[in-house]
Amino acid sequence: MSEGTVDVDETDGALLGLCEYCGELKVLDQLGRCSTPEVEGSPVHCYSCGEPSEFSSSQARKGSHARCDACIAARRTQRFKPFEQLARHGEPASLLQAVEEINEELVMTLLEEGIEVDQVRQRKVRADSTGLIWRPVYSSDGRPVPEEDPYQPTTPLKMVVFRLSDCMLDEAARMRLVKIAQALLEHGAPRESARLLFESRYGPPEPEPGDEMNAYTHLYTLLSA
Repeated sequence: MSEGTVDVDETDGALLGLCEYCGELKVLDQLGRCSTPEVEGSPVHCYSCGEPSEFSSSQARKGSHARCDACIAARRTQRFKPFEQLARHGEPASLLQAVEEINEELVMTLLEEGIEVDQVRQRKVRADSTGLIWRPVYSSDGRPVPEEDPYQPTTPLKMVVFRLSDCMLDEAARMRLVKIAQALLEHGAPRESARLLFESRYGPPEPEPGDEMNAYTHLYTLLSA
C-alpha cells in the first residue's frame, strides 16, 4: 500500500472523488460512469485524444464518438479523460512539493507570497470500482480531505523530517533542509507533529561531548525549542 493511501468501502457516501471525464465530484461507486455528452451538428473534438479535429463523413456520423485520423491509425479507442490529472493527483500542494524537492528558493518565494505554511497533503483512497487507481477524496462540501497519518510527511515541516534520511543527500543538502525548516517555523508552522515524527523515525539525538552539530541535531534543536 502506498504512503498516504488506504483501501475504502466505496459505499461510504461521505467521501467523494473527481470524475476524470466530466470533472464533477461524485460518490466513489459512481465515478467513471457518466456518458459521453451528445453533440449537436458536426463533432469538433476527437473522442480518444480530445483534440480539435476534422472528421471523415463516416466518423462524423458517430457524433461525440468520432475519432481523428491519428487515433484511428494508432488504434486508440479509449475515451479521452480531460480531468485525469486532477482526478488522480488532487489539489496542487506547491509548498509541500517544493520542500520535497529541497527547492529552497521556491520555498522562500511561496512563504513570502503568504502560502499556507501548514499545507496538508490530500488523503487518497482506493475503491473497488477504480481498481488499482488511488484517488484523492473530498468531503461532502467539496473540500479536499486531509491525510492525518502521524507517521507520514503530510505537511511541509514533516516533509523536512522525512527527507532528512534520504541516503542520496550529502550534509550540505541536509543543511538546506534545516534552513527550510527554520523558515517554515518563522512563518508559523506548528512544530509538535514534526518533532514527534522525528523522534519516531530517528529517536532524540544524543551527541557526545565535543561532537559537532550535524543536520539531525540542528533540526531537532529547532523542533524542540
